Amino acid sequence: MYYEIHGEGEPLIMISGFSADHLIWNEVIPRLKNNYKVIVFDNRGAGQTDIPHKPYSIEEMSHDTAQLCHQLNIKKAHFIGNSMGGFILQHLAYQYPDLVQTAIISNSTTSVKCNFHLYVDAQLELLKANAPRSAMIKASCSWAFSYKFLTRPGMLDNLIELGLNAPYPFSIAGYEGQYAALCQFDSTDWLHKITTPTMVVSGNQDLIFPEPLVKILVNHIPHAKYYSFCDCGHLPFMEYPEQFAEMVKEFISGYRMKLITNN
Repeated sequence: MYYEIHGEGEPLIMISGFSADHLIWNEVIPRLKNNYKVIVFDNRGAGQTDIPHKPYSIEEMSHDTAQLCHQLNIKKAHFIGNSMGGFILQHLAYQYPDLVQTAIISNSTTSVKCNFHLYVDAQLELLKANAPRSAMIKASCSWAFSYKFLTRPGMLDNLIELGLNAPYPFSIAGYEGQYAALCQFDSTDWLHKITTPTMVVSGNQDLIFPEPLVKILVNHIPHAKYYSFCDCGHLPFMEYPEQFAEMVKEFISGYRMKLITNN
């Protein structure tokens, strides 16, 4: 498993979503590394981490994350998980409650039983058919980002260039492995058992997991807080990195204050 550590302080571990490697957090890391020991990594099947040629599960990927913490001698940490990373974080908070000090679940829900499932399936077909990568990246951007963000001068061209120049592009084997994990996951039956202090985050223009799906988490995780980014798509830490970082710091700071008050 490939990982990086930035800064010092309490560990803050960021879990990427489907098809993404650790580079997706690049805009927000500089805004958090002065307050926390920020740890980013590549999930199995992505980036520089191993790509097993078999179906994966969210449970396995959750265990991968817990094992990374064990290897780094981390007993407790704050976590952020986006999209599929939010699936992994839900499972971590459920199965490893002593490890997860706080959880920020960003733009995620209980399962992929929605239109996004059809899009991911179609993208796999295009990948196998050797469709132009620039066209596939452009299509992905239309799902992942808000209209306001994409219409900034030069933004779409920059995103396509970033995707084309990715040093470790997503492979068919990694796609199929992570896709299997997405399809199998459903936290509906045990979501209410999560006791970790949780912040649920959404973007009001998220096409992948629209707000009503994200709010299922708020309604079922006990005492979960909610934060919505206006004019924002699926990746608020890329569209609004400064605002995202401030939200993270305020949530963790509020958790600390509550601990002091209770003691």
